[in-house]
Amino acid sequence: MATNVGRIHVLGLGNLGLLFAHSLAKISPSPPPITLLLHRRNLLQDWEASGQQIEITTNSVPSTSNTFQVEDVTASSSTDTIENLIVTTKTIRTKQAVESVKHRLGPTSTILFCQNGMGTIDEVATLFSNQQDRPNFLAAITKHGVYSTGPFKSVHAGLANVTIGQVSLGASATSKQAQYLVDRIVEAKILAATEVAPQELLYLQLEKLAINSIVNPLTALFRVKNGELLEHDEITGLSEVLLAETSAVLQSLPEAKDGRIKFTKQELMDKFVDSATKTAGNTSSMLQDIKASRETEIDYINGWIVNRGKEQGTKVDNNEKVVGLIKQRSSLTVGEVDRHFDQGSR
Repeated sequence: MATNVGRIHVLGLGNLGLLFAHSLAKISPSPPPITLLLHRRNLLQDWEASGQQIEITTNSVPSTSNTFQVEDVTASSSTDTIENLIVTTKTIRTKQAVESVKHRLGPTSTILFCQNGMGTIDEVATLFSNQQDRPNFLAAITKHGVYSTGPFKSVHAGLANVTIGQVSLGASATSKQAQYLVDRIVEAKILAATEVAPQELLYLQLEKLAINSIVNPLTALFRVKNGELLEHDEITGLSEVLLAETSAVLQSLPEAKDGRIKFTKQELMDKFVDSATKTAGNTSSMLQDIKASRETEIDYINGWIVNRGKEQGTKVDNNEKVVGLIKQRSSLTVGEVDRHFDQGSR
């Protein structure tokens, strides 16, 4: 297989994928070579219609980038090694998407996962039966707010930051090989990225998971914007019940037991309130999915909490009910909370 040393491939060209690709292309004076992997046939038509460029608008000012190569994964017969892969697909499609290019990944490759929830990295790891054949794994926590205005056009509405680091389960390849991609992400000024150690990254991932496990499903169930979750005592009470379960699960995780972060219910509740306040006018991704009749990522958020709780023998009944209600695409009123949830664990 030929190599693509230094080239960065982007798989998943939604808002986040476009932001990462555009930000890397704007590195000055020497941006890395970038290939956009088109994993749906209609994307090639959209790319042509867009003028073969990405447009990101910030503070009402559009900025374009057009130095990309594109590759239609559905039609490509390429066996060239992918050295650096950024994955921004939905969690529910990640394993399948990576599997489409698995034959081009190896121990010298690095995969950066930029997604909500937990569990996709473990799923992708199963594609590589021998650990010595497994790529390096990185993960990024992204707080930027981006929404679409059309194919290959997005608005960078919420300027924030990215946290990036190596995932502990890693692979046989050295961290130096993964460092190239980390350094390029940090170098991309638009992303405002910071590198952290693996254990710090894990804590931040779990903290974000806890916040998302309230904001995403409850906005979807009650059909409200993020800030409205704080306006009803019934929803506040339900949030406390759910976070009490989540706190117990996180505190029981073997990988998070060094005591640096307690993950108490009150700490998690404070984080949730802060997040809902700062993003009060936002419509959560899960509510957007529900409104658009798309499959949600609930299995990788509350579903992950339920699965890990059951592994540890921790009570997760209310989180399990949330998962069921979201899968049923249920809509609740605040007056129905007591009928569906056990408030006794509050």
